[in-house]
Amino acid sequence: MSFIRHKQLKNNWYAYEVTSIWDKELKYSRSVSKYLGPVNPKTKEITPFVKKETGNEKLILDFGDSYFFYKFILESDIYSALKKIFFDKHPESIPLMIYRLCTQSAMYNCREWMSGNVLNILCKEESLSSQRISDFFTKLGNESIQRQFFTEYVKLIGGSKKSVIIDATSLPNHIHSDFSAWGKSDGKIEKQFRFLCVVDQFSKMPLFYRFLPGNITDIITLQKTIEELKEIGVENSFVLIDAGYYSEANIHELFNQGIDFLTRLPAGRIIYKNILIEHAHDIEQLKNAYTIGKRGYFAKSLEINLYDHKAYAYLILDPARKAKETKELLQEYCGNKLDRDQNADQLSFLSCGVMVLVSSKHIPVDEILSSYYLRQSIEQIFGFSKSDLNLLPLRTHNDKTIQGYLFFQFLLLIFYIKIREKYLQDYTVEQLSMILRKVKCKVYESRVIPLELDKKQREIFEQANILVPKFLGI
Repeated sequence: MSFIRHKQLKNNWYAYEVTSIWDKELKYSRSVSKYLGPVNPKTKEITPFVKKETGNEKLILDFGDSYFFYKFILESDIYSALKKIFFDKHPESIPLMIYRLCTQSAMYNCREWMSGNVLNILCKEESLSSQRISDFFTKLGNESIQRQFFTEYVKLIGGSKKSVIIDATSLPNHIHSDFSAWGKSDGKIEKQFRFLCVVDQFSKMPLFYRFLPGNITDIITLQKTIEELKEIGVENSFVLIDAGYYSEANIHELFNQGIDFLTRLPAGRIIYKNILIEHAHDIEQLKNAYTIGKRGYFAKSLEINLYDHKAYAYLILDPARKAKETKELLQEYCGNKLDRDQNADQLSFLSCGVMVLVSSKHIPVDEILSSYYLRQSIEQIFGFSKSDLNLLPLRTHNDKTIQGYLFFQFLLLIFYIKIREKYLQDYTVEQLSMILRKVKCKVYESRVIPLELDKKQREIFEQANILVPKFLGI
């Protein structure tokens, strides 16, 4: 037997269905109430109550690594400073950068990867089909976009006077492009581009890059690079370059512009031969001995006339390299002593283990080798681009798309180095990604719930000041 009962709670009325039932165990009847819904006090009409169903789990997605990189990029000073002029106009750049940080797979696999990743929810507006990715790179190949970016980027990281490292690397390829030309790379002749990069000597951050045809030699790119740096707001105070940029014209240009420099002297130059003949015989003395880390070497400083400019030469001898090169030279020499150029052999003998550096300013002898080895930072950057960020192979034949892709790689390199610097002592970026990739999330109708973090994962997020939320709304 049932009846309807109205109950007032504060100013609202509610309806309940009351049913009398017989309790067999207790041997008496009792009442059971069922809530029907709120009641309109004037019309007595009941609004039926519908119980909300518990959200059903829809799927499980990868969460940890992509969410970490997503928050790291969005909370960086570079993103906040360039958000309106670049990232808001090119929102595809964020998921594509995260994809490349998380995996080295080809770009056309990005949409498939996102379908199993929380980025499918965080960046759901970006449907990254293969054609859309190609269109995005074509847009980035626009010169005006790149100029605006570099002008603002240099302001952000402190333009003005900079000590820079300039170097270039080859990008071998087999694509059809006006920039792809035959050039020498690692002792081989092959079709290639040249990727020239400028790095801040002290912060080790990339400042600028140039994309050049493969048949353009380094020696003719230096002056144009310096002029382009001026246009984006970088006034060079010091340039560190390799022997490939050494020429009389370049040396005069650096002196005339008041830019100090340090470079390696090519072995074929007359000044190199004269320094060896006059000074190599007595360099191996304890007064000339220095160490860098666990490595010992001999060095001495000489004041020289460099194309009518006062400069300094540094004769450096590495005993370990000298032993190796001397052994190789003796085997060749003793294997055939006939019809040899004795002067050339003697010069080769003096050159074993030797390197000559030249600078426009005096650098203490015990600091010269460490100053020159700062070049390794740019070589390391090339290594990151090719190995860690999968710069090669290039898979497009459109010049605009190629230029946009290389610009994208430059952007990616900036964030990669920032992440690496923060966690270098503990993890590589690859290790970081592998640790965080284990964190999954469950997706429900209206929200995403990240699963629990272990100790390592929690420490990584805490070190970056990234809060992992209890849930994300959809």
